[in-house]
Amino acid sequence: MTTIISDLSPRTASAVKLNVRKLSPLIGSEVHDVDLKATQSDDTIAAIRALLLERGVIFFPGQHLSPEQHLALAGRFGVVDVPAKPRPTSPLPGISVFDSRDEVYGRVSRWHADLTSSETPQSIAVFQPITLPEVGGDTIWASTEAAYDRLSEPLKKAIEELVAVHALTPIKTSEWGKGNLGFHWAEHPVVRVHPETGRKSLFVSPRYTTEILGLRPHESAALLKLLNEHITQPEHQVRYRWTEGAIAFWDNRNTLHYAVDDYDDGLRIVHRVGILGDRPFGVKR
Repeated sequence: MTTIISDLSPRTASAVKLNVRKLSPLIGSEVHDVDLKATQSDDTIAAIRALLLERGVIFFPGQHLSPEQHLALAGRFGVVDVPAKPRPTSPLPGISVFDSRDEVYGRVSRWHADLTSSETPQSIAVFQPITLPEVGGDTIWASTEAAYDRLSEPLKKAIEELVAVHALTPIKTSEWGKGNLGFHWAEHPVVRVHPETGRKSLFVSPRYTTEILGLRPHESAALLKLLNEHITQPEHQVRYRWTEGAIAFWDNRNTLHYAVDDYDDGLRIVHRVGILGDRPFGVKR
């Protein structure tokens, strides 16, 4: 069902109506009748941001942005993260290219939030598929905020002050380099507090989180298994079937995502721009 919603953020001078269709109950919405190639007003950008904070991931089909337009749009949501050593395939500094033919970066089929091995992981991603396989190549997101909310109260209390290690594995750290990311491992709270909304979420993932500090190895492994399986339950997910030119925004602070590798020799090329983030903090800063 399509609904018209108004942004109620006090940052906007007037309500901006967006034509929004929910894609699942807890996460994910599709927005229509917005031309992102055009320069949007501050009110519209604030309305998009408010929707993103509410829904975790939002999609704008049929945009077909040029690299310059992609970067300009992303820059309305914060400071673009420009690696010190951009990849050779990048059309412009700040745009990361993921090509399914690339053995290192092309197909990452594990649940993760982006670059949490950094001490200051990116806050928002702005993503556009350029070339898609004939079938397959969907992406799935899971709400780590909804997952936290659905934990039992005793378990919430037990984990709220735990700290986990995030390491850049299984990708070789030498492929990225310290000059690019600055860090290849970091310690973050298991329960993260969102810096804009104040809401809590689980900040762990199968790809990056290697251990929970202070626990015995078997305890850490068992707890991470429990939390990761809980986060990725179907009830917390939305799956999106891409069309070329669609634009996605996702909140990297309270979602995980998974690129489905089901398209064999099909070609999938996507462009991604990341927005700089802050150091994650937990219940006790």
